[in-house]
Amino acid sequence: MAALFAITLIPATLTTATAADAQPPAPAQAPAVTVGVQTADAQKVRDFWTPARVKRALANEEAGSGAPVRKGEELTGRAADIAKTDSLGLKAEADPVLPADDKPMALAAAVPEMPVAQRVPFPQNQPFVVAGKILYTNKDGEEFGCSGASIVSDTGNTVWTAGHCVHPGDGTGAEGFYNNITFMPGFKKNDQNPDGYDAPWGKWVATKKVAPEQWTADGDYDDADLAAFNVAVPPGYTSLTAAVGALGYRFGAGSDFSDVISSGYPGEGYNRTDMDGFIHFYCTGNAEDAFDWNPLDNRVKIDCDMGRGASGGPIFTTEAQIISANSHYESENDTRRNDDLFGSEHGDQAVAVINEINA
Repeated sequence: MAALFAITLIPATLTTATAADAQPPAPAQAPAVTVGVQTADAQKVRDFWTPARVKRALANEEAGSGAPVRKGEELTGRAADIAKTDSLGLKAEADPVLPADDKPMALAAAVPEMPVAQRVPFPQNQPFVVAGKILYTNKDGEEFGCSGASIVSDTGNTVWTAGHCVHPGDGTGAEGFYNNITFMPGFKKNDQNPDGYDAPWGKWVATKKVAPEQWTADGDYDDADLAAFNVAVPPGYTSLTAAVGALGYRFGAGSDFSDVISSGYPGEGYNRTDMDGFIHFYCTGNAEDAFDWNPLDNRVKIDCDMGRGASGGPIFTTEAQIISANSHYESENDTRRNDDLFGSEHGDQAVAVINEINA
């Protein structure tokens, strides 16, 4: 995408410019993003998510009809029409924000290697309460689920997730965003009704939705499977950040990080039978560049056996800053190969998305 770079040619007939005449170089243009708006009445969307519809959404995660899975051959043979550019080196960083009247986020300085996901012991406490379930319907009206997390933004009402949790990445542009997108932090099964669910911190319905054009046009898992959306404040709340807090972010800092945490609501996992989409799980360990020898593939890789349904869940540091989002794993002949879990590189594309959210 040569249009991202401007080269000024000086004709030979011109005299040499003086220092006073010299113009500073134009700042690098951020990658393009796609913006959509969910205009449905927020209360009608909240009411739409009945226990029966939520149950179908979570069953779709287990059955694998969602699509957050990459086949092995796709990992090494990318579609030729997906544009690749050199990184612009864009960066963006923000510290986490605590909810109103709450204790500081209790994070250890280091975490152990824990590739076998464990249940979050206190899912209604910091830092895990910032994560939650995302529900949506596709163009055919089918219900699906993902994960996401409250992220720091100018509005205080923003959720970070994977691109495939808001858009199929099929070239349909702004009209292709999914419908009925709703975020429920602290989502859990109803203790009195095994077929029901609880949204203890409310149902936050999407309004403005932003994803990289490189995702919406091409479905680029390497660089662009990421997205954010703003939400409408439900009755009884002032903002998402005031309710549950928000993770910060560190975008453009590469793909190698020590001591990260990945969390989400998986409907299935690698050699697991105890995941149903209702329970919040997490893994810990180190993140690394998936293919350090390949400069065109800077995906984040962690060892974690969470599967479908955990997509969009945050991968964050012990400083509570998001550095990627759960995206996909390798499979061959519909069988997962290993416990590797990948997230798109959060560099230029992530900076472009958070900038648009804050615009």
